Amino acid sequence: MHQDAMPTISGIGRIRWITVIISLLLSWLALTLNDQPNHDAYQYVRAAEMALQSGISDAYAHYQWAHYSLLLAGTHVLTGLDMFAAAHLLNALLFALLSVSFVNLVAAATPSRRVVWLSALIILIYPALNEIRPLIVRDTGFLAFSLLAMLQLLRYWQTFRLRHGIFFTLACLMAAMFRPEAIAFWFVAPLALLANQSQSPAARWQALGLITGISVLIAVSVTAIVAALGQIDLTQLLRSFAGIYQPFANNIAQLLGDNTYELSRAVFGDYAAQFVDHNTHFFLLFGLLGLLLVFIMNSLGLAATPLLIYGVVKKLHRLPTGAATVFLGWSLTALVILVGFILLTRFTTGRYTLMFCLTLLLWLPFVVDRAWNLAAANNRRNTFLRIVIFLALFSAIDAHVSFGSSKAHLDTATIWLQQNTRAEAPLVTNEIRVAYNSQRVAEYDTVEREIDTSQITEAQPGSIIAVSLRRSFSALVEEQLESGELRLLQQFPTERGGDFLIMEKDF
Repeated sequence: MHQDAMPTISGIGRIRWITVIISLLLSWLALTLNDQPNHDAYQYVRAAEMALQSGISDAYAHYQWAHYSLLLAGTHVLTGLDMFAAAHLLNALLFALLSVSFVNLVAAATPSRRVVWLSALIILIYPALNEIRPLIVRDTGFLAFSLLAMLQLLRYWQTFRLRHGIFFTLACLMAAMFRPEAIAFWFVAPLALLANQSQSPAARWQALGLITGISVLIAVSVTAIVAALGQIDLTQLLRSFAGIYQPFANNIAQLLGDNTYELSRAVFGDYAAQFVDHNTHFFLLFGLLGLLLVFIMNSLGLAATPLLIYGVVKKLHRLPTGAATVFLGWSLTALVILVGFILLTRFTTGRYTLMFCLTLLLWLPFVVDRAWNLAAANNRRNTFLRIVIFLALFSAIDAHVSFGSSKAHLDTATIWLQQNTRAEAPLVTNEIRVAYNSQRVAEYDTVEREIDTSQITEAQPGSIIAVSLRRSFSALVEEQLESGELRLLQQFPTERGGDFLIMEKDF
């Protein structure tokens, strides 16, 4: 056994099964408390429907990275569940894989059962993760298989066994099926093997060369098989994916270039722009990095952030060399992706920071365990225990209490719409849920909350206009109601925001 390989922990199987079962129950609870599909869900469902109805080629033509939609379609066919139920089942299984992979990563770095139990608790109550449990998103698969890949890379470090190198490559391939960013981890993370001081330089390079060769072989083989099947236009797929980020390319020029006067005027005003023009790109660069730091701290949460900072200050974060190197290498790769993303697009969200935060979270069970021992040594164990219980309860409750307004009125409105309006009448709506459930909008996944006013003014006579009022077009609706161009059929009050109106375009 390699010196960094940890002995098998007694009862680890029980910890894994409990983690999986609780994760599945949490997914059920999240769905029970939040039954409204997120906007992205309709895009995935639409692509899955197209794959079943008109073929895989059309699915990829409609949505560039449709691998998740193919899994969704397969789950639908195998289980007989409707698309949304199949998606929630698939996501629940992926969350369970993510949770148990996190626990296995910690178990691979320590022989302590208490630390492993802490890791199970931490991943199961982690707010940023539980908040996306009710969402139908491909991020879950990306995160789950990325953690599984990290686990296999750590085991490869510890043993240099070929099977772990193969499993690492396959896990990275699966992660890339959900989000292409996984390709960066696939080919960059193995560089951590070069830092394995317990092996000779020749052995390190040989291990890196072997895992890289396996990765290239599998990647080329999969590409060749896909190309031979002819169902997916790989060139168009890559071109479409690159086209998503191409419009943002000018942002880098603004950060690094000299032509910043217009930007300076927009930020500082005409007078101050004369003095700071050549330094505006520094202001923008550090402003974006500061924003990224806020997103990272927000994703880590109010419980994990101070504990991790405390762990670093008190030097409670140290890990075995192999685990520390693999975890740190994965974290740095995730951070580089994050920094590149925010500089390129000028925005990011908590979902994009989750991979980085999950790698940081791997240190937390070690910090909590050592802080517990430190508190016990100073006769403060009860105080520390109360703090940990409070933070754990706060995290557990934070993820499952929603402060958003209910959308039940949309279901009521859809039923009224189906029962009281002509089925053949064209429907204009800004609610994707109504578009899908009414089955009157073919391209329901393109529906946006902020619709173009021309969709109302140019609607055919007899069309049904069913919209949640927004500032951008509420004045137009009121004007047309007063003039008689629109006739109000029914109004559904909302808890927050504009009411939902069902109207008919005057004949």
